[in-house]
Amino acid sequence: MAFYIKVRVEVADYLKLTTERNRTKDGCVLLWQADVARFPGDTIFERASYAGGVTLTPQSAKEETDGTDYPAEVSLPEWLQPAGTETEEPTEEPTEEPDGASPDGDEPVTGEEVQP
Repeated sequence: MAFYIKVRVEVADYLKLTTERNRTKDGCVLLWQADVARFPGDTIFERASYAGGVTLTPQSAKEETDGTDYPAEVSLPEWLQPAGTETEEPTEEPTEEPDGASPDGDEPVTGEEVQP
């Protein structure tokens, strides 16, 4: 079965196929199977994944060009991301002090106020 491969425009630019292939409604590009033959992988699905794309049937590709409520998600492949833009996992800061004290160093508030 023939598949189209939906990829981000940066991948099509890399392959120099941006102006020669159809665009989807969300601004991505539909490549042909032969376009990704140079990518590593034994199957079209592996090659599409390497390119950050997804494989689409001809009917799904038509829906993508016409516009669909649920477009297929594609990503920018790691090998095309600019150097130094690795995404790091955010670290969470503790919200309370480990000994139960308030952040300003006072004793914990119990809800009752004590008069001196």
